[in-house]
Amino acid sequence: MTYPNSTDLATEAGSRPRVLLVEDNTALRMLMADVLDLDGYQVTQAANADEMRSAIAWAETSRSKRDAFDLVVTDIRMPGQSGLEALSQLRHSGSQSRFLVVTAFPEDATTLRTSELGAPLLAKPFSLAEFRQVVATLVAAPAVSQ
Repeated sequence: MTYPNSTDLATEAGSRPRVLLVEDNTALRMLMADVLDLDGYQVTQAANADEMRSAIAWAETSRSKRDAFDLVVTDIRMPGQSGLEALSQLRHSGSQSRFLVVTAFPEDATTLRTSELGAPLLAKPFSLAEFRQVVATLVAAPAVSQ
């Protein structure tokens, strides 16, 4: 299986696709960020839902389209507010960001809720190859209309 490299991912403006990675487990977040960086993505890390909302709000109010995230990858279970609750609030406030939700607890209700919110679900544990493929597919998908 082949994965895009930074040259393949470069946009017409020459920038790398931007991914916001939200995971409270530092070691896992750093591993995922390293993999995405090696695949050519510009990665911003967040440890919780508050940091995620702040990063998205900044990106969505920026004057430059280069600041927008091409994908937000979020865990569900984190200290404070869950990733799913934050995603729901963001959707209700009109955010069109593309999301990938990861969880070690993929109950039917969680799968249904992520689907309702327009975000695919990736169950932990997952292989790095599977993670890379899902991210590449989502980033390459047509932009969500605003």
